[in-house]
Amino acid sequence: MAKLTTLKPRLKVIDTCRIKPVYGEHRRISGSARVGLKRRIWVRDGGHCCMCSRAADLHESELDHRIALQFGGDNSERNLWTLCTECHAGKSAREVAAGKPDEEALKHDVPGDNEGQSFMAI
Repeated sequence: MAKLTTLKPRLKVIDTCRIKPVYGEHRRISGSARVGLKRRIWVRDGGHCCMCSRAADLHESELDHRIALQFGGDNSERNLWTLCTECHAGKSAREVAAGKPDEEALKHDVPGDNEGQSFMAI
């Protein structure tokens, strides 16, 4: 009689300490609230990318958190800005590679930030 063998597990163990649950005001904005907010921020920024100053069409631009939610940023309008797709892709790639807020993005100011407060890297 043949001996039964069991299959090896195919599931990988993932590192859950990197995954932070997001609650309340630190959740990403979505739906119709995001559409209105994107339009308001785009108008505030004059329809230009805040990093390279290139004219950015509303539908071809990105609403971006200057300091990402995962690094302690919030959804306030002074932490949101308009970026062209190229700048947004570069900023996101640098944040992923470094694991911290993008230093290049922190050098640029958010238009309409009359409070004069600057963001600090965490």
